[in-house]
Amino acid sequence: MRQGHKIRIDKWLWAVRIFKTRSISTDACNSGKVKIDGKTIKPSRAIKLNETITVQKGIIKFVYKLTGLIKKRVSAKIASVK
Repeated sequence: MRQGHKIRIDKWLWAVRIFKTRSISTDACNSGKVKIDGKTIKPSRAIKLNETITVQKGIIKFVYKLTGLIKKRVSAKIASVK
């Protein structure tokens, strides 16, 4: 993605299949289950490369390093962690 493009955190979480729907991803952001660099964020926050995203799902905490930006939902095979 080119420099200057912005994408919302809730849309990115849905696009890379961390959450099943965008509304679930928005709810997770609003309830404080999603943090960027240790700070609670709003669903409309724009994300940047090399940020660390922490997602709390139940008792499990997932940590992701943002290496790329996408706007459209991708297949599970592409979204899987390498």
